[in-house]
Amino acid sequence: MPVPVLNANALTERVFKGEYVANSRPCLIKGAVSHWPAMRKWHDREYLKRVCGSQQVPFWPHENHVTQKRIAPGNSSIPFAEAIDRLHDAEREEVAAIGCNPGTAEMAADIGGFSFFTEGELGFSYPPFRFFIFRNAGSSWHYHSFDETLMCQVVGTKRVGLLKVDNPHRKALCRIFSQEDYYEDPSAFDELADENLQWFSANLDEGDTLYIPPLWWHGVIVTSDRVGVTTPVSWRSPPHVIAESLQKMAAGKLDLTGIYNADQFRQLLDAARKLGLERELEIAWKRGVADQQVSLMNQFGARMAQTAWPPI
Repeated sequence: MPVPVLNANALTERVFKGEYVANSRPCLIKGAVSHWPAMRKWHDREYLKRVCGSQQVPFWPHENHVTQKRIAPGNSSIPFAEAIDRLHDAEREEVAAIGCNPGTAEMAADIGGFSFFTEGELGFSYPPFRFFIFRNAGSSWHYHSFDETLMCQVVGTKRVGLLKVDNPHRKALCRIFSQEDYYEDPSAFDELADENLQWFSANLDEGDTLYIPPLWWHGVIVTSDRVGVTTPVSWRSPPHVIAESLQKMAAGKLDLTGIYNADQFRQLLDAARKLGLERELEIAWKRGVADQQVSLMNQFGARMAQTAWPPI
């Protein structure tokens, strides 16, 4: 099913926050970033090289994966200018992407605001904005435990699939998506073929923005063969959304992912304390480590002595 489609010119902040963010409902907002300077500047390869050329960036000769077996091969750190040239090389047909997190001050200056969203608190897992520059490269299925996201399409086009994490087939979906065997095995989803899962999709043109709430699976494919640029803009979820997520994670209905360092965890712990849900966070964290939902959690667990409760 398509997500609701809204027009940026007619969308108010009250409606966006009250009907969509507050209820974690995805929506496609047409023309949301068509006024950004980036819309005309980032089509220019030489401009991007000039403002970011010397920055070292991760270059992936494949899609943006979630498993080590797929994300690690061929990864390198190279100057931005070299990466851009590789993406634009007409003789190269490989799938490839550049990750800029958070990019440079010059790129940030090319980003404008939104008519329907004016202010948000710093998120737990993601910076206010980051950049993905790609050719033929999408993203495998994943979700964000926390933080709201506006996926802003500046150059090129994409199609995004969405599925709510909180559904009766959560464990099967986690297994299928975390293994990523569906890239070679068309039968990977057969066990769910007869289930009434509510899949959604959205087609993003240049200038469009897709609102992706936390706890929504999303997978991305590109629908144009030229170099594209996507800028995700992120901010912290409303307190009631955070509280509901922590309570479901503590109850084992959801999995905690996407907290990668001590600073991020301390911010989340502080928010949990203010909500009176510190114990729920501890339960969710320990379950995430025990179940090895995210391999990075095992590396992070040894540093938990810095927090208010014992190391995991």
